[in-house]
Order: sequence, then C-alpha cells, then structure tokens
Amino acid sequence: MNRRTVLKHLALGATTPLAASLGLSFGLSLSRNAAAREAPLRVIVPFPPGGGTDVLGRVIAATLEGALDRPVVVENKPGASGMLGADYTANGAKDGSMLLFAGLVPSVRYYARPPEEVLKQLAPVCPIARSPYMVAVNADLPAKTLADLVAQAKRDPKGLTFGSPGNATPQHLATELLQAACGIDMLHVPYRGTGPMMTDLLGGQIQLVVATVAAVEPYMTGGRLRVLAVTSRERLPKYPDIPTVAESGYAGFDAQIQFGTYCAAGTPDAVIAALNQGINRALQTEAVRSKLAEQGFAPTGGTPAQLQQSLLAEIRNVAGLVQAGKVRVDL
Repeated sequence: MNRRTVLKHLALGATTPLAASLGLSFGLSLSRNAAAREAPLRVIVPFPPGGGTDVLGRVIAATLEGALDRPVVVENKPGASGMLGADYTANGAKDGSMLLFAGLVPSVRYYARPPEEVLKQLAPVCPIARSPYMVAVNADLPAKTLADLVAQAKRDPKGLTFGSPGNATPQHLATELLQAACGIDMLHVPYRGTGPMMTDLLGGQIQLVVATVAAVEPYMTGGRLRVLAVTSRERLPKYPDIPTVAESGYAGFDAQIQFGTYCAAGTPDAVIAALNQGINRALQTEAVRSKLAEQGFAPTGGTPAQLQQSLLAEIRNVAGLVQAGKVRVDL
C-alpha cells in the first residue's frame, strides 16, 4: 500500500476522534519522513571550483544522489588551505546534512595540534580515493633522474625552487618529505592553486613540483616537463618506465594524496553509517571508477574507523616537519 492510499483510507475512516487523531499523527509522520528524504545533502569542497579536489568532489556528489536517494548539492568554501571549509562543516548541523570532501587531513590547523584534536571538530565518514604524486621538473633542468636532481640540489642548497598549491597542502608536505628523505633543501614557492603552479613550472619560474598525475599528465607528451619518479611504492601500470622514489635509492618512501569525507563531530553514529554505506555504493559504480581513473585516482572506500586511523597517522607523520619549521601552520 502506497502513501497516497494509506492517507485516503485514513481520511475516509476519520469519523471518530481516535481515527482522526491516528490519521493526523500518521500523516504528519509520513510528511516529516518525506521531507527528511528530500532535504539536500550539501557536499562542502574547501577549494575553488575547477581544481582537483572540486572535480573529484563533484564526481562523487553526482552519484551520491542515487546511492542515498536524496538531492545532493556541491558548495565551494575555499580559503586558508582548507581551514574555512573544514570550520564551516565543523560548525554546521550535526544531522548529516553537510558532508566535507577534503584531503586526508581536512585542515592544516590540525598539523600543529594534538592528533586527536581533529576528532573534536569533525567525524570521519568514509575514505574516498588515493593517488601517487609525480616528481616533475622543467624540461630545461639538466637532471634526467632523481639522483641527478639530488646531486644538483646538494651542490647548490636553496638554488632550486619547488612549487605547491599552497602552504601545508598535501603536495607541499609530500615535497618536504621527499627533501627529508633525500637530504636536500630547496626553496618553497607557494601558489594559490595547482593551475598557477603548473604554469610557472612550464615557464621555468620554478624548477620542480611534486604533483598529482592529473596535474602533470597533460604536459608529459609535449616535452615541456620531465617526470623523474613516482612517489608510490610500485610503478604505475600506465607509466611502467617511470621509476619510483624507492627504486631511485630511497627505500621505503611512499607518499600519496588521499581524500575522505567528514561531517560535524557529534553527528549520530547511525547517520554516519548511512552516509558511509551510500558513499561506498557510489564508489563501486562504473561511472565513479572511470572518472577517478581519468584523474589518476584509485577508489578506496572503507569504514569511518579506517579513515580515522589513516588521518591520525598522517598528522603524526607530518608533526615532525611542523616542529622542524619546514611547514608553517597559521592557526
């Protein structure tokens, strides 16, 4: 029996106070449930439209409508390397109506605080995807291998410059980890996003970036840049001739950009579980998997506990860079 039929029978039978009362109560309950189903889920992207985070967020959001059976809208809340969007979500309703789509650590402020601090602001919902970085240099740089680059950087400390989409962004942190592993010291030039960073790399204003496959790939065939290594533990199936950083003499090195989803801390566990199930269903669809593959990402999925474990591990890993003054976190 559908909702319309139920309400019709209740209306016809509402000849007694009890029946009228039951009919009114049941009708209001159905109306509230319908309204709850129709309330849009707001996916918050803490970076401007058009960037990698925005593209991935919209890919997920488009499929979530069917997976969750509710409307989904994307809102961009850029600023302060993700802090504005993270704060906006943390201060929002604790009912699962707002979902932050961000990097593994959703706000740079957490790198300078105790690892558990993030859990007081945001509740992990679901891991989304991960991708290795490419170590790419301007084609005019003499270095043909990572070993060549390291030798040049050691001969001339601070003589080479590297770019990032912003201070304390995942790309910045990955480059600092690479420098620490290689024992080199280059000059950091932060940008307002990946686009300007890549423009200056191609133009020779900076010499190196550690960037996602999606950012580097469009320029690989034109000879305008050279990829020296990938940061994953294994070579990329699509580019089997590019060695890993580990193979280049730095065993155990592994740095990847990862994305996850979060809602305001204090959101009921049942609501988080429902969101998690819907996101995992979306990640299994061919539409999402093919779009992620186009951007160089592999879908992950998983539980809130798995996202929390990865998040806290990354905060601890980066804490040393913050304490050493390699990364400045503006609180």
